[in-house]
Amino acid sequence: MPDRDDLKCLIGKEKLETPSTFSFPFTPYGIQHDFMTELYSAIEGKKLGIFESPTGTGKTLSIICGAVRWLLDHENREERQLKLALESLTMKNEETNNDDDDDDWITGQAKLVEQQHKIYEINKMLKSLEEFNNNIEKIKKEQEFKKNKVKSLVTKTLNQNNYIEIEKDKDIFDEETEFLLEDYDQLSSVDDFEEISDEKVQYEGVKIYFCSRTHSQLSQFVAELKKSPYSTSRVIPLASRQNYCINKTVKSLKNITLMNERCLEMGKNKPSQKPTKVSSVGSVIKKKKSETLCKCLYNDKDKIQSLAEEVTTELRDVEELVNRGDQTCTCPYYASRESIKYAQIITLPYNTLLHKSTREASGIRLEGNVFIIDEAHNLLDTIGHIHSSQVNGQQLTYSYSQLIQYKNKFELRFSANNLLHLNQLIYVIGKLIKMLGGTPGVSHTETSQIKAESKVYTLENFVHQAEIDHLNMFTLVNFFKRSKIGQKIRGYSEKYMPSVSLQPIKPKLSNLQIFLKEIETKKNNKGKELKKDENKHIEPQVTDIISNNPLTPVMAFIESLTNCCEDGRIISTIHPSVGKGIFKFLLLNPAVHFKEIVDKARSVIVSGGTMEPISEFKDQLFNFNGDNSDRIVHFSCGHVVPPDHILPLIICSGPTGKQLDFSYQERTSIKMLNEIGSLLENICRIVPAGIVCFFPSYDYEQLVYQHLEKIKVINRLSERKKVFREPKSTNQVDEVLKNYSQAVTKTLTTNSKVTGALLFSVIGGKLSEGLNFSDDLGRCVIVIGLPYPNIKSLELQQKMNYLDSHMGQGTGQQHYENLCMKAVNQSIGRSVRHQQDYAAVLLLDHRYQRDNVCNALPKWLQPSLKVHSKFGSAFAQLNKFFTGKKKLQH
Repeated sequence: MPDRDDLKCLIGKEKLETPSTFSFPFTPYGIQHDFMTELYSAIEGKKLGIFESPTGTGKTLSIICGAVRWLLDHENREERQLKLALESLTMKNEETNNDDDDDDWITGQAKLVEQQHKIYEINKMLKSLEEFNNNIEKIKKEQEFKKNKVKSLVTKTLNQNNYIEIEKDKDIFDEETEFLLEDYDQLSSVDDFEEISDEKVQYEGVKIYFCSRTHSQLSQFVAELKKSPYSTSRVIPLASRQNYCINKTVKSLKNITLMNERCLEMGKNKPSQKPTKVSSVGSVIKKKKSETLCKCLYNDKDKIQSLAEEVTTELRDVEELVNRGDQTCTCPYYASRESIKYAQIITLPYNTLLHKSTREASGIRLEGNVFIIDEAHNLLDTIGHIHSSQVNGQQLTYSYSQLIQYKNKFELRFSANNLLHLNQLIYVIGKLIKMLGGTPGVSHTETSQIKAESKVYTLENFVHQAEIDHLNMFTLVNFFKRSKIGQKIRGYSEKYMPSVSLQPIKPKLSNLQIFLKEIETKKNNKGKELKKDENKHIEPQVTDIISNNPLTPVMAFIESLTNCCEDGRIISTIHPSVGKGIFKFLLLNPAVHFKEIVDKARSVIVSGGTMEPISEFKDQLFNFNGDNSDRIVHFSCGHVVPPDHILPLIICSGPTGKQLDFSYQERTSIKMLNEIGSLLENICRIVPAGIVCFFPSYDYEQLVYQHLEKIKVINRLSERKKVFREPKSTNQVDEVLKNYSQAVTKTLTTNSKVTGALLFSVIGGKLSEGLNFSDDLGRCVIVIGLPYPNIKSLELQQKMNYLDSHMGQGTGQQHYENLCMKAVNQSIGRSVRHQQDYAAVLLLDHRYQRDNVCNALPKWLQPSLKVHSKFGSAFAQLNKFFTGKKKLQH
């Protein structure tokens, strides 16, 4: 079937006019209507859009109603254009047949053949479109019929012993064949997604991919979609196996790489090498050649197709789809991927979109589709993080040892090509170990033969220094992926190598003794190290490294060496112990990995509450090569909250008159710590309900809390507000938020002296993004200091130097400033979430009054911003603000 470019050539162009009104759950605010209008126009014009809409302005609903309206209009246009083009060409064909005036018979026949070919192609496209629409209608009717059945469906229960029995049978046959490499010469490029779906749908239509940072944010999008006029849209949520897998055996692996490998193993047919074998009790066991070993009982093609059709007609988020998969004993992961062909809207975490191999494995097609990336304020940093990599000496030494033992075991059974590439891989890893001052095949506890230092390499210099510049890294990466050597070695290691065999250092011990001694030493030292320094990195135990497959990070680093030399740097950190040495690849040009999306997609929209600085998206993401300037559009709107509902204050000095300077050099002084205590005590006396106080880092928050606790300020604060602290552990966040919310609500409904709660949080931490402190949960947001990153960081210095040399002098310094202000703006955005909400925002540091800092604050905040050089005047204005709000409530 012709692609969409061929379609335009055949049927011409028809531009959609931007509608004057949009379907909306209620009468939209002016800024919401403007947002939908600009979004519709941007998608129709195939633009690269940067959309800013402060949190609380109904951004998600505006995206839905603007984008889906365009999609429905486009689908109608596509069908209408095909029919009109077919009618027009048919008439021309008849005229050509009746035209006897053409003296050149050959020219006439050529025109006729060309027109007939166009008619044939359009007929084929139209037929494909009609078949697709009929198929969708058929699915809807079938699902409606199933719902109306009176009899209940009996869910088939799984026989828990089936999997165990198949596992046991596995030992009956050639145990070692499964560990052999896939034949590198004869591999096809077909992935596991294509294997599960034999039926190819010719027409899929334009799709909207909605991407956000987390699955909880995507669930919020689905919830908003359910409330919108477009709740009947065909929406498919994509996620990883880690989110979707319902097989307890696979899910227990927890590590995403191991889960992927085990799932693929269980989903493929493995022919036995021996048709018969005598069991231990003497009976002959027979096995069919195509019998599947360890077959996942949830991976049933018919049931997956059925669930895919069901998902098409009923709006579900990831959690709801998992529950439905449990009920029907069907794999939600493959069902979601199977249903992509039916979808109009697909939701996915933007990591899935940004990583090419993950994107391709998920069946995401870029050509002609629309991509909307929400919460995109950190998009550049995210791309850089995804495509950067790190490997340490311990992982290199274990990988080297595993590969050597694996090769020695199966060397005579490998093809010449596989053996060649395996030797090359061993050679490269050996050279990397030498660069860390180690000896290949020797324990990671070996003392490095090179002086401890940190050094920066270009990619070209690094491969030359490592003496691997004569090898093709692209070939090695391809070999790793297609031979499946990672999962083969993991399986072999788990079965035959419970400990890694390495040459010991003095004193000479057996391999088993080394292994046991390492575990004992780390077990004894673990508690002491934690007490000594809770932030100190504790080396993982040997068994953890083996189970997580050390070859995976090694290959990720080798793949990084395939980047363009100008786009990245290698930071080498030599440590006295070889195992603690580190190689880190730093991606300096995120645009190179986003370019394919920009070039192939119909339209790319990035949106967020605060997208400043816009220049980063324009110059470093969309227009890095200068060829997309005419496609870029920018839309920004104000807040729905009235100006008198927000009180942003810059406070330059504390209650004692000391200037507030929370720079790295000054913030740890006793006077500054005391000033924070006095500020909080004063603020807690007049601010009702909840207060969220953001600190520059976890270490500084801990320092402040310990000092305030020591001088009894925490005790005095607790008499007015219940004090909570942001946990470092992610799994404790929900509990802290729940207790904080309950404390705020409880104190407001009782006559207690305690009038709310105070939450200590961290800028850029777990509570600074994606969470809402609306109404009483966030009547005041305090931001202490400016969280500038460490200017001495090698990574930051390389990034700044790269920007200065490629984007112009001063761009690096601007990037440094932007890193700080983007984090501050996210913290500010946690408050004031809707039109009736109100809150104060206190920025504590004299540096906030600088022009470059003020200008980097959210645009909607700036008109109300006030600067106070003295605390007294700021306190008076703060008191007046909340007194006025209290009177209005009564």
